[in-house]
Parts: sequence; structure tokens; C-alpha cells
Amino acid sequence: MNVRDVFHIRLRGLELQAEHIIDPTLKTRSVAIISSSSSNGTIISLSPEAKEEGLSYGMKVSKIRKINSSVRLLPYNKTLYSNLNEYIYNTLSMFTPVVEPKGIGNFFLDMNGMRYIKGNVQNNGLSILKSIKDKTSIFGQIGISSNKLVSQTITTVISEKIHEVKNGFESKFFSNLNPILLPTVSEKPVSSLIKFLLIKKIKNIQEMSNHQNEFKILFGIHSIQLAKESHGKDSRPVQSLQKQDSILRQTILPEDTNDKNILDALVKDLAEQIAFELRKRWQLSNKIKVEIHYTDGYQSEQVGKTKSIDDFSIVEVCHLLFERANHRRNRIRTILIHASHFAPYSHQITMFRTVNDQNMDLSKAIENIRKRYGVSALQTANIFQALGKI
Repeated sequence: MNVRDVFHIRLRGLELQAEHIIDPTLKTRSVAIISSSSSNGTIISLSPEAKEEGLSYGMKVSKIRKINSSVRLLPYNKTLYSNLNEYIYNTLSMFTPVVEPKGIGNFFLDMNGMRYIKGNVQNNGLSILKSIKDKTSIFGQIGISSNKLVSQTITTVISEKIHEVKNGFESKFFSNLNPILLPTVSEKPVSSLIKFLLIKKIKNIQEMSNHQNEFKILFGIHSIQLAKESHGKDSRPVQSLQKQDSILRQTILPEDTNDKNILDALVKDLAEQIAFELRKRWQLSNKIKVEIHYTDGYQSEQVGKTKSIDDFSIVEVCHLLFERANHRRNRIRTILIHASHFAPYSHQITMFRTVNDQNMDLSKAIENIRKRYGVSALQTANIFQALGKI
């Protein structure tokens, strides 16, 4: 049987490791990397010494300065971390043509068939980690399994340099883990029910899923996916950047916030950028994803699709997805909107002008200005304010 091998590489604390390369004296100091130097800035990465002094991820700068004056606060150096991440991506591409980056310091590798070419799969993993260390001085770990979900979970819960969950043992591996590790548990109705039923282990979900009718009544539309995830099943392919036909727009907030007015303005700005690109293609997106990154490292996302390509329709869809994804009170650091799975857009002409016709005409008028002066040349005041430009 042809065993599928998926690697997940986690370069834990890549930002802090990068700072150590630039200034080796930081290796023994209490250090925290912050999103912003303002009082509302929060900790993104921190050293073990800083943890011992009581600091934690997501802690506000104002609180840090009150309880600890000796910690070294470093600004988030996006250029440094992104360039290093790209260099590591290129290094990994020497081992397999199918590499999928997932944010800073996380990569999926499709190593299918490599065990028959290069032998022991864990030795392949050691070679990859050695290559990264030799070229960048960055340390990492690898999770190996037959799919992305299990491999990523390995590097989340296990500290070993390399760990493999063999095909057929995924369910056993998941059984004693916390349900919060399952992506579907991030859905608000599922999360609420898990808490209400006092479910502490994934094995409880595995047992419940054996009673299909009752399980479906409890978890509704999420029941099938939740059952699959609880047994470590995941059919998502590893997708290389070259094969991903998509549009991605993101913004890192000038200051972490949960202010609704600011967040709505930023979502509107990103959605209009997506709409601008869709009209250039004259295509719909059958998969548009809004992804939120909170200051404490938690991520949430919702997926939908577009029915039109005017600004108003795209903004409406993205705002709806954002509201569904943003079910926490924590401050937000980054918002991403990702459009893919494109299909041709057909605009039906009728005898009478509709609201959609008016929206499209207005969108095209705005588009003509942006084509001439740039996408950011024409924006509403609330967007400028949210981006810290006024």
C-alpha cells in the first residue's frame, strides 16, 4: 500500500530565534517581542526567562511595564521575519516541490513517495532540520503522518524534534488530547456544546460519533466533519504556492484592538481590494475565507462564496463572515481575506436597472480612479482612521 507522508515543520518562536541571530547576547536575557510600543501593544513572542518572570502571550505593554521593568521589549520586525521565512521556504523546496507555507515558521511538505526514494522517513526529516539549521541557525521540529491535521497537531502537543504517527494510529493518537485541537471545535455552536457537555478528551467525541443519529442531532451540520477530525481524518492536499490560484489581502493593525468601528473599516478596506481584483479577472470566488489572528495567538476563520463582484456585495459577504468568525472579546492583531476557486462571472442584462446594476456602475467608477492613482487613492474616512493615516 502506498503510504502518504505529510510533514509539518514548526520553527517555534521563529521571531525570537531571528533576534538571537542578530544579537546573540539576547539568548540569556528576558526578552519579549511586542506588536506595538503603545500601551495597547501585546506580546507576540517571549523568551523562557520572560515566562519565568510572569509574562505571557497577549499581555499588554502597559501591564508589562507595571510588573517588570527589566524585560527587553523588541518591536515586531516584519521585514526580517518575512525574509527569513521566505529563505527557509526556498530551502525546503529543495527536498520536495510541494511546500505549503502557513504563516511565519510553519510549513507543510508533501513527501509522498520519498520514503521509497530516500529510505527512512524520519531520516529525511532529520536531513531537513539539519539543512535549516546549517543555513539559518534556526531550530525546528517535524510532525509526520498521513495528513495535515495530524502532522500539525503533533508539533503542537509534542516537544520531540521528530515524531511520527503511523498510518492507522491517528485515532489512538488523538484520543487523550483536548478537543480544542480540532478545527471544527472553533465553531461557536460546537464549542459551546463541548463545554456544556463537559467533554475533556477527544476520545469522548470518538465514542459519541459511533451513535450517528444522536451525534447528528447534537452537532447538526458540523457532525460529519467533527467525527472525521476526532479520528484524525483529513483529506486536504498540501498545496504549493505555484498551484494556488488565489487572491490574498491582509492587514496588520497599527494597534491591537477589538473596537468594532475600526475592525469594520479594515474589513471593508480588504473586501474592496478583493472586489477590485475579482473585477479585473471578471470572476466570482466560490471560496472566500476571512481569517482572524488574535493577540494571544488564537486563530478563527469562516468560509463563504460571492454571488457578484461589485464592492457592495463583496463587502457584505466579508462583513458577514467576519462577524461569524469573531466570537471572542480578545483584541485582534491581523485580518486576512483569501479568495480562491474562481468561476466566470456572468452579468445578466435586464430591461430595468436593478440595485445590483447601480452598485456595479458605482464600483466601476471608483475602479477607474483607482486604476489611475492606485487602490488606496480613494478610501472613506473611517478606513484612513483605522489604518492610522489620519
